Amino acid sequence: MQLTELSDRGFRTSVSVFQRPTGGLRWVIIPTIHMGHADYYWAIWQRLRSCKAVIAETWDGPSSTGMAYANAMRLARQRASRDLVAQDIDYGALGVPIIFPDDYLVPQADPDRRMSRGERLHATMWTPILALQMALADDGDWLSTASLELHDHTEVPPYGDSIKRDELLLGVMREIDGEFSAEDIEVAVVFGALHIPAVVRELTKLGYQVIPEVQWLTAIDYDEPAYLRKPPLDGWMDW
Repeated sequence: MQLTELSDRGFRTSVSVFQRPTGGLRWVIIPTIHMGHADYYWAIWQRLRSCKAVIAETWDGPSSTGMAYANAMRLARQRASRDLVAQDIDYGALGVPIIFPDDYLVPQADPDRRMSRGERLHATMWTPILALQMALADDGDWLSTASLELHDHTEVPPYGDSIKRDELLLGVMREIDGEFSAEDIEVAVVFGALHIPAVVRELTKLGYQVIPEVQWLTAIDYDEPAYLRKPPLDGWMDW
């Protein structure tokens, strides 16, 4: 099963629904990238409105990682850098329980949290390093060389404390499945795409199957002609 797609048209992520053949609880699985067009995050928020609960990654709203990458793409004059914003999904406006399994990463994580001064400073310091790496990419197009295309069978190498975060995420999902498996409700998982292969494999082990008609959302596109894809350096920092 394909989860994300990187092509000459840009980068897309899937929205898939899993349910057991006997019915009951439905899982809405949304792999994300931490930078993209604003309408991409708006589309995710709209899909979450039917869910009774959301399991979210602390970096989803707001994302200092996304800010650093979006700013670096503009600084390095990358293709598709036009109109990129950092991921920031307004979970608080949904009015449903939001669960952050990895809340140990961000003190006082809650749906209405704003980016701290320390996170902004970290993004600012990291941006020129990322921009240099992007500028040195083949053909000056870092995105096309990134390992962003994922399937459910993709083996993601451990990075940082990713194993711990995956275990916390899957643990919360098992708890919800144990208590609400017979309920006619939707629960969403909105996490960085690299975490989602493990999520899909876990759901498969629990007896869930993907429902056909997977939705695709465009996060980053290459619509503009090449000669228009060089934004000015003035005002590149996205605050």
